[in-house]
Amino acid sequence: MPAPQPKKDASYSVDRLLPYVFLCTIGPSVVAASNLFVVKYLMCRYYWVSRGTDNIPDPGDERCANRDVQALAGSVLAALATLDGIFSFISSPYIQSLSDRYGRRPLLIIGPLIATISTGSILLAYYVNNTTLAWILLILTGIFVSASTKAVFLPSLCVADVATDEARTRFYSRMEAVALLGPGTAYIISALVSRYVSNIAVPYFIALGAQIGASAWSFFFIAETRQFPKDDDNSSDNDEEEEQEDSRGIVAEITESLEAPVKPLKLIWPHRHKGKLHWELFVVALSLFMTTSGTVFIATASLLFLSDKFNFNPENNAWMLAFLTFSRFAYLIILFPFLLKFGRAGYNRYVLWKEKKKQADGERQPLVRRDTSARQDDANYFDVILAFFSVIVDAAALGFVSLSLSYQQVLAAFAIMAFGAGDNPTFKAVFVSYAPPEHSSEALAALDMVFSAAKLASPPLLGALYAGFVEIGKPQFLFLTAGGLCALGASLIAPLIFAKRKFKPTE
Repeated sequence: MPAPQPKKDASYSVDRLLPYVFLCTIGPSVVAASNLFVVKYLMCRYYWVSRGTDNIPDPGDERCANRDVQALAGSVLAALATLDGIFSFISSPYIQSLSDRYGRRPLLIIGPLIATISTGSILLAYYVNNTTLAWILLILTGIFVSASTKAVFLPSLCVADVATDEARTRFYSRMEAVALLGPGTAYIISALVSRYVSNIAVPYFIALGAQIGASAWSFFFIAETRQFPKDDDNSSDNDEEEEQEDSRGIVAEITESLEAPVKPLKLIWPHRHKGKLHWELFVVALSLFMTTSGTVFIATASLLFLSDKFNFNPENNAWMLAFLTFSRFAYLIILFPFLLKFGRAGYNRYVLWKEKKKQADGERQPLVRRDTSARQDDANYFDVILAFFSVIVDAAALGFVSLSLSYQQVLAAFAIMAFGAGDNPTFKAVFVSYAPPEHSSEALAALDMVFSAAKLASPPLLGALYAGFVEIGKPQFLFLTAGGLCALGASLIAPLIFAKRKFKPTE
């Protein structure tokens, strides 16, 4: 079992990861508005070519505003997100397993380079005239875009390697804030490029540069956070393990590879241990699934909604995305740390007050200063409360979007949604806190698989619903549906607030 990295190096290690996360998130974000434009044009071209027209529309042709073309573009964007979800779900356990075996750093280097395939494919699809080749390139885009999300998933494993329970949520929130700063910066760049540069390829070259830069940064500046046993101390054990691996043969290797996706999922399934039923991870995972199903398609749906209902162009869409991300970034970097610090302190004082009251009521329990383990349990419990209210805010904000009659009201609703930005870091921290310490990386892999499954389920469902709502002239109903899914996710995590259970069960 690898020894954990000394906790005193945690802040240093996380700070080195932040520029990497920033560069990785710029890549897919700087081309988000352009991707919408490219896919709409490709579907417009395909729609009219399939109907035998000899006059192929140019980008911006009024024929591309056809309602059927808009519905087709929405379905294709949902299909691309579905492909992303499929390959993201499949790859999560393998990436976790490979990083456990070979270290985090090699995959940190390789991930952004694989993501360049997605960025390059959609750009080529725009320029090629062959419809079949364009479809193939779009499929490649959907498959390899998951490399971008996996490049951000790996730093969360690094945090689990080095962070204590009390510091974990703070580190995850810091990483989540930078993961929003990257897209926010990218959307501003995209808006400025759309205004001043007519060449559609420029955002894609910026994305490629950021992805290559992320790989270079990890190569030169990020150290390995996963510590392996020293060779001289464990040479005999390693020799025995190598002999056992050789004796297993190829069939056993293949079997182990096929079982890799199941192993993390076993961790979250309800099970009995030492006479107690452990169900918390399952509930958190199910809550995350519902919440993510409601929110993961919102960025794409917002672009389609604003384009169709309020005639937003690519520049306006880019500014809208920048507003979405920077409002969430501002909450995570300014308000969330204070809420985390003073909220935990307030809850700790409340627990101390309850203990004093019990003692005053005659219970003979010596009142001592709460030890580190007790304070960490308090921190983990407060994270559960924070996750619950963050999801409630998401549900309410999405409900307000469905009631909006102008784009200004849509902006106001998304500003409210920014106060739910703490859900991602708290979900990660809560999930790891309920997992056995030796299975932290598997817990994060399972969490990422749940997130990927939601990404897989949400786009076909919400994408099809959006196409149907567009047909009846009520696209805003999609946000009401998404808000309902978030409310269901909040109701699932609510029982954990009332459950009196120790964190960190042991095997």
